[in-house]
Amino acid sequence: MSDNDHKLQIGAFGELVGLSVPQLRRYDRLELLVPEGRSEAGYRFYSTGQSGAGRAIALLRSMDMPIADIRRLLAGTDEAERQQLFRAQRARLEARLDETRQLLHAVDAHTTSDNTSSAEASTGLSAWLHVMPCVPVTDLDRSMRYYEEALGFSTSWRTVDGTLAAITSGSIEVLLLTAWVGEGPPSIQSAYVYVEDPDSLCEEYEKAGAVIVDSVESRSNGMRDFTVADPDGHRFTLGRGEERLRDVADYYGTTADEIAVNPDLPKRN
Repeated sequence: MSDNDHKLQIGAFGELVGLSVPQLRRYDRLELLVPEGRSEAGYRFYSTGQSGAGRAIALLRSMDMPIADIRRLLAGTDEAERQQLFRAQRARLEARLDETRQLLHAVDAHTTSDNTSSAEASTGLSAWLHVMPCVPVTDLDRSMRYYEEALGFSTSWRTVDGTLAAITSGSIEVLLLTAWVGEGPPSIQSAYVYVEDPDSLCEEYEKAGAVIVDSVESRSNGMRDFTVADPDGHRFTLGRGEERLRDVADYYGTTADEIAVNPDLPKRN
């Protein structure tokens, strides 16, 4: 630490760079942004000299850029690689935008004067607008820390009485409920979540302290996935179809297993 740098506790540093305390704890575990040091009591402290890296991470995460790509940018890249990383992120966002456009086209098709009656008949008041899974938890604070620090979620909202909180990751919103009554723990809930890269995500989760109950593997049902558990034992299986992996492998002239663990293979001539 230089003479011009000043020590900042984690909360003050987070306010300076635009990152939350759970995010900073997670990035420490991932060795993406390691604190300058720790106090005798074990509290993290950062230097003002780290604010540039902190702000860069906050900006890149606001673009929803994957941790692996942020790590490469912070480590230093040439101009060609930097542009490739941003083009790849743009392609991911455009793919999401295409999905949204398709939904908008479907909506527009039912909002013209000629289709008003059919739209009302096909959708009406009974249409499902949004699904928010409700997960019962025995300790809201403990679960919030786990979802934020180990799984990378962010808090959307939380009720004043501390009984409900919504956390988000991408387009996923999960409602956590503490109002559990009955004998014993809540019944275990499970869900399947589609992700872009289960191999990299599993590695990231494991490093961040998540409980991996089933490692990444190709399944007989055509999926490649892994399973993570939360403090109450609720399980989420995260994966993608092997068919997509095979398409990518064919394009690069390699195998599905190799492309799953090495997404940066050179393009086939």
